[in-house]
Amino acid sequence: MGGASVATLVAGFVRSKVIAWVAGPAGVGLMGICTGFSGNVSTFAGWGLGTSGVRVIAGAEESARPGKIAAVRALGRLLAWLGAALTLLLFWPVGWLTFASTDYMLDLLIGGLAAPLVIATAMWTAILQAHGRLKQLAFTQVATAVGALAVGLPLIAGLGLHGIAPSLLVAAAIPAFFTWRQARALVPPSTIPAERAEVALLVRLGGALMLVGLLSQVAAYAVRLLLIREQGLAAAGNYQAALSIAGSLPGFVFAAMGTDFFPRVAAARNEAEAKSLVEKQIQAGLLLALPLLALLLVMGRECIHLLYKDDPQFDGAIEVLGWMIWGVFLRVVSWPMGFWLLARGSSFAVVLVEGIAALTMGILPWFFVPHYGLAGAGMAFFAGYLAYLVLMLGISRRRAGVLLDRFTLLISLAGAGALWLAKLAAAGLGGGWYGLIPVGAIAFVCGGIYVRVLARERTSVNEV
Repeated sequence: MGGASVATLVAGFVRSKVIAWVAGPAGVGLMGICTGFSGNVSTFAGWGLGTSGVRVIAGAEESARPGKIAAVRALGRLLAWLGAALTLLLFWPVGWLTFASTDYMLDLLIGGLAAPLVIATAMWTAILQAHGRLKQLAFTQVATAVGALAVGLPLIAGLGLHGIAPSLLVAAAIPAFFTWRQARALVPPSTIPAERAEVALLVRLGGALMLVGLLSQVAAYAVRLLLIREQGLAAAGNYQAALSIAGSLPGFVFAAMGTDFFPRVAAARNEAEAKSLVEKQIQAGLLLALPLLALLLVMGRECIHLLYKDDPQFDGAIEVLGWMIWGVFLRVVSWPMGFWLLARGSSFAVVLVEGIAALTMGILPWFFVPHYGLAGAGMAFFAGYLAYLVLMLGISRRRAGVLLDRFTLLISLAGAGALWLAKLAAAGLGGGWYGLIPVGAIAFVCGGIYVRVLARERTSVNEV
């Protein structure tokens, strides 16, 4: 899954680079607005089905799975139609609120129609993920990346700014088709009905997940809205550029975490096994993500110019990216704990933690941006994930005693120290491409540790 995510990552940056060359920061900003609108609609209408479906199917006995899959399908079809209806209902008022004009209404409508396709993809992906069909999911990601570029890039090149929304719609349609092709063999015959009790269970589980996702989506949209109103569409584009890099480059870690780790922790036999899975996931995530985080922290300017455009118009994204990288580091540590809480905790606790973090990231920019400019949005991003980590540590300690052992905490502190030292070393060497020296050192150490751990795990399995 991590390897497949690299293909998605590369495709996303190729599309962003083409948009940056064709339309500049304003084009990147419009892409972020269209993505945010469809994301809000699909999050609300999707009702957390992608996660609740995995939890319900993966935790069931083999004989009970057909009925649960039927329930996931029945609810998924209904939610997809709801997503289409909400898009048609909301694109005009949301467009007016965002742009205070009708200039981009059609773009918002076309981009928003990706929402029902995203919901359908989540439904089929949940079925594949719950059955452990990681190869099929990886194939789907690669096929989606290639197909979206092949169809989307000509639209952007030919239509310019107004080709962005159609390219996003195509990028949503392709995975919906491929996941349907891969998952249909696992779907029970239509003679097996969807029981009301199973659908009701999915609705109860998904309500909390929907609220959590919606809070995050609305917070991110509020930041873009603020930047457009305060500093223009180009500022929102710089924010989107930094956010895309900060969230996407370590994305292969989170892809593996969500696809493989969540079903395993949901199916853990007891809390001791779940605790062990969380600790190992944090350790592995840090080893995989630290080299990339160091690269982005030390060489942010070079990464922005390489992945977007070597143009002073994008310099505003550089300082924002620095703050966001520290936020992503906290996310690497805290996300496995978040999956543990989703799989084994209460819905109220999930909503509480995610809600406070989302509100922090959505409200603080309204105070920071007027004083610190665009960098204030990055500060709020960091503060949100700091609040998330602190709350997650407190809730996990209350529910499970000590969820993380001392070794995992020391590894986390050592990772933060390594990033800080890399930043100082790069500055001492003169910055620029000399930053590859401390980044290479971190990659070498992390790679060596990871290879040794894998060898030890294989030896233990062979001995058993």
